[in-house]
Amino acid sequence: MQGSSISDIHGRNRQGSCWISNVAQADVNAVTWGVFPTKEIIERTVDPSRFRVWKDEAFEIWSGRLLEEEVHNSYFLVNLVDNDYIRGDLLAVFADF
Repeated sequence: MQGSSISDIHGRNRQGSCWISNVAQADVNAVTWGVFPTKEIIERTVDPSRFRVWKDEAFEIWSGRLLEEEVHNSYFLVNLVDNDYIRGDLLAVFADF
């Protein structure tokens, strides 16, 4: 991911045995935000502790047939955030894989 505008990444497998992140456990990142008349800016955030909980919910949704089980047991739930709103290229991170 060198040279990428990705600033935060979280990844965890279903078993919770493998955790990939480039942020500290206490760091929080806004995933989306909205501006509404007469209200403060509303932000949804991802931090390592919430991501750990979401991992369980996401993998529960993925259970099912053989192919789904393979995905269920071997894929990672990943959150990528590109904070370069003007020149960002979120898909460029996949060129490294």
